[in-house]
Amino acid sequence: MRVPHNAFRNIVGEIASITARREQLTKSALDALECRYPTLAQALLEHVGGRRRAAYWLCAPQRACGGKSPCELLGESDEELVWDLLEPAGMTDTPAATQTQRCLPAD
Repeated sequence: MRVPHNAFRNIVGEIASITARREQLTKSALDALECRYPTLAQALLEHVGGRRRAAYWLCAPQRACGGKSPCELLGESDEELVWDLLEPAGMTDTPAATQTQRCLPAD
């Protein structure tokens, strides 16, 4: 079966759209972390070197958690396990002080 020439153009457009949406969601995950777990967010930001790297770490699957991301763990209310993930990477100097806040959704 022959594929039309413009199929690649359509695919590239969809990939760009998906990539942009992924970036938005990744940023939203870090924003939510800062709002709900400010101490954890601050520790992560200080030790990974920037917002983008912190956001990607937050959304990246971790082998130590069976392929779940820290974001998924937080969605399951497992803040302690996320702190544990930071420790082997040398990201925390002291045990976590659990500090949970509720934020109003952004308009």
